[in-house]
Amino acid sequence: MNHEQEFSMSNKTGFSLIEVVLAIGIFLVTVLALVGLLGPTLQSVDEVEKTDEVSSIVNTVNAFLQNSPSIAVGSNFEAIFSAVATGNSATLFVYQAYRGDSEAVQLKVGFEDSITVADDDNASVTANNLADAAGTIYRVVLTPSSVIPLTGSDASGSSVTYRSSSRDTSTDTYTLSATYATYLEGSFAMEVRIYAEDPGPTFTYTKALTILKDEVPVFTYNTAVVR
Repeated sequence: MNHEQEFSMSNKTGFSLIEVVLAIGIFLVTVLALVGLLGPTLQSVDEVEKTDEVSSIVNTVNAFLQNSPSIAVGSNFEAIFSAVATGNSATLFVYQAYRGDSEAVQLKVGFEDSITVADDDNASVTANNLADAAGTIYRVVLTPSSVIPLTGSDASGSSVTYRSSSRDTSTDTYTLSATYATYLEGSFAMEVRIYAEDPGPTFTYTKALTILKDEVPVFTYNTAVVR
């Protein structure tokens, strides 16, 4: 009698084949559901990181244009206006660069070296400088904004055309007609287009507006410098 009771109790402590199969099935369904959620989650994290990085680039560009003492002695207004007026655009580069032979990096920002600024060593970036890039190179293109009035008056009170009324189809930009001497507005508005590009031997230092108009910027916004 005791043996029969022990045998019966030992049978009750095990699992049937059906129970095992059901448990494995439930486990696999749960794992597959989690794997399915993992992709969108990682994509969402990646998008947040990219948004934060672009936001940081925008803040860096705005601070550089408004406050950098390297652009000009005194107000940056004339230097930036003249830079955009020449060729109807001005290009900045923003990137992280290695410090010498170390693994440490530092943020670099400056105009393309064809643009004359007060301190070319600290406010300009050459093609050789970009060889030290530690990641994405952000090409920042400044062009006349639609916020600029179409016309204004010069010092004598004569009417002056400030910019074109429509975009140039070959460059997708407005054309700046005024010179620094005839542009008497208190601020100069610019459209800012930011392009993310990979560093390396295939990186193109200079790009014409006719080429850039066919490329998709990671972000576009308007900013202004005050006289």
